Amino acid sequence: MPSSVVIFATSIFAAMKRLFRLDNATKMASVELWVVITTLLLVVRFLIDSFGGPSYSSKYMMAASQIIALLNYSMVHYTLGLMQLSAARVNEYFQVWAVLMVTLQYSVKISRPYSRSKQIPLLDLMSSFWTANLLRVQTTFFLRIPLWLIWALNAARIISYFFSSDRAETSNQENTRLVSDYMRYEHTHSEAGADAITMRGYSYLVHGEDLLLRELQQQRRAGPGRYRIQLDPHHQELVTVEKLWDVDNGQSGLLGMAADPDNRLKDTCLSFALYKLLRRRFYNLPVHEAKPFALEKTKRLVFDNILQGSNNYERTFRITEMELSFLQDLFYSRYAAIFAQGFPFLRMLFSLLLISAIGYVAYPVRHIPQRMDQEDKNRITHGVFITRFIIGLIITKELWEIYIYALAPWSKVQMICLYVKHRCLRKLLVEKAMRLLFCLITRGKWNREICQYNLLLAASHGTKLKTGRLSIMSIKLSAEAQKAIFDSFKKLEKDNNSLQSYLSNAFGPNTTHVGSVDKLEADTHRILVWHIATCLCEIYLAKKKSIFWLRSRPFISKSRAPKDAWEHYITAISLSNYCAYLLTVALVPDTGLAAYRVLTEVQRETYRATAIDRRVKTLEDIYDQLVKIVKFSVKDPSVDVPREDASSGGTAARIMKEEQMIQAEASEDPEGQTNTSNNIRVNDEERGEQPEEVLEADSGFDDTIIKMGTELGIQLMETYKDKEPACLWQDLAKFWAGFLLYLAASTRAGKHKAHLDGNQELITHLWALLSHAGYLGGVKHGEQILES
Repeated sequence: MPSSVVIFATSIFAAMKRLFRLDNATKMASVELWVVITTLLLVVRFLIDSFGGPSYSSKYMMAASQIIALLNYSMVHYTLGLMQLSAARVNEYFQVWAVLMVTLQYSVKISRPYSRSKQIPLLDLMSSFWTANLLRVQTTFFLRIPLWLIWALNAARIISYFFSSDRAETSNQENTRLVSDYMRYEHTHSEAGADAITMRGYSYLVHGEDLLLRELQQQRRAGPGRYRIQLDPHHQELVTVEKLWDVDNGQSGLLGMAADPDNRLKDTCLSFALYKLLRRRFYNLPVHEAKPFALEKTKRLVFDNILQGSNNYERTFRITEMELSFLQDLFYSRYAAIFAQGFPFLRMLFSLLLISAIGYVAYPVRHIPQRMDQEDKNRITHGVFITRFIIGLIITKELWEIYIYALAPWSKVQMICLYVKHRCLRKLLVEKAMRLLFCLITRGKWNREICQYNLLLAASHGTKLKTGRLSIMSIKLSAEAQKAIFDSFKKLEKDNNSLQSYLSNAFGPNTTHVGSVDKLEADTHRILVWHIATCLCEIYLAKKKSIFWLRSRPFISKSRAPKDAWEHYITAISLSNYCAYLLTVALVPDTGLAAYRVLTEVQRETYRATAIDRRVKTLEDIYDQLVKIVKFSVKDPSVDVPREDASSGGTAARIMKEEQMIQAEASEDPEGQTNTSNNIRVNDEERGEQPEEVLEADSGFDDTIIKMGTELGIQLMETYKDKEPACLWQDLAKFWAGFLLYLAASTRAGKHKAHLDGNQELITHLWALLSHAGYLGGVKHGEQILES
């Protein structure tokens, strides 16, 4: 046995030695080696791009992809040039490899996100023409036909995909405008009344409106020089939400109540219709259903349908997660472009033809060694294996391309809409085949996790903000937190002002015990002050715990929680930590730079307040150190301390005020550009640098966020000390649930868009629901403007 292992290892090293030896013609690495390296690099690029949005959420992955893209072009062209220099007569292996490399080079780009694939394919055509020059010389008959066929298919695909990408972009823009105009009068089709349970009267567009666009654009409205597009929701080419619920009077074998009791199939199309409505907020288009004349109808859809009849709101998240998945595809993936004009039959045809032609080449390459010129200085040692390896990679990639076409959620919507429009498809065998295919389509599933960041714990660990990701953990969104959030959401149905009155909803009309915290102007300040206060209340329950093993997540287990307080405790803590996490990624109403600078400053304050003498080992140490910075100025914790307006005192407040002034000046300057993306600017100073000096407990903490948060926490505990512990956590849970809804509604659409490029965020799900319920207003300005 050992001898066989040695023989195998020896043969591997011998093969590598032959592969890496210098080329006799160019005195450089052999063409064979360059072909292998170039092919593997192309495969790496395809794998990175195949992950879509999540891979590009990291700036390192984005940079790596761009570097690999540049290397791909350079290495393919260098290898093609080396093939011509390395032999007086073109080697047949070189001809096959050149065609396969150029085919693979463009093939991997098909998987790239749509927003990154709108470049003119001049370099791809140049590579293709260079390959044609290699094929121009004499080639054996059994290779000439398949190689030229592969080359022609690849060139045709380059040209076809270029023009289809332009058409797809135009089609998506026109479709968005058409939907916006349609929703101006959609409510007039349900004047007899709309029922959100049966979806009667909800003529929201799902599919088919683009098929009527050209015809309807020619219809002229009465009046000089004005045009108006009118869609009839009863047109046979249009599929609306109402039609989905009414197929065969609700008795359909695929979409009926008996066949689809949980509305899973119909909800996919409902999500697609809501996606079409939601995307207008990114394009500066009016949201007509959020205006008074149609507001009640859209509210009924959310409160009477989406939020009702679900187990732990599983259906609610199922609808929003698929809706956000479609939205992510629009901005960061290729699906919206591929399916812009229907199912991509042409792309599938190209893939099938390439698979057939390339698969045939695998057979005749075995005869190439017998035809090799003995005087050729390029000795090919593994030509057949390398050729078939590349062929296998290309075939696998093309099969994967077909797979993603057939099993994309966009295909699911297309098939369901065809089923609704064509009665001939409503057969038992067809319905079973479609149901089996739908079981394989699972994309769009949200893991229901939320990130946690505990400011006090991170600062006590000495974690810098620029490495703060080490202090961020993910936990499952608890059923208790979900219930609290949607209980707060349902209160909006009766009180439209409930979004802004989250403080009084939680603590009642008398909120004097919260001091001057309610006067803070910036949401970043509010989040930090209430987060610190909530953390202090939590630390009071778990004083003896060592901070060494603790991470940013709830400290108390269900068995150790106060009686009847667990559901409120887990809700308050998890949402508090989640809102603190939102600051680290700037997904808050304030500008990204302002939030970052304020958070950095408060982290420094917290470090100074909790790490005095470097003896912080337990949560009790943190609690004692925070109390020290308050007791010098507050003798009675229940008495509010008069202070100046928080917006004009303290370093964090000053930073926010400066940033607001800068943003205001930039907005007035027509040439100024504000930074609203997730890419936050960095100051020249060292970010998150921890101070080396040791300060006194009461030194430099007047009017600081850490002191205000500590005061609030002490005041809360003092106010509720004579009540059951559950009372405090119940009110904190109500506060954080209402505050999170307020933050979701107040955060701009552009910020939610930036965070679609990655894992979905809870706050974006809530933002989508608030939009459909009409709580974001009739018009929402985004960062992208549709061309007129």
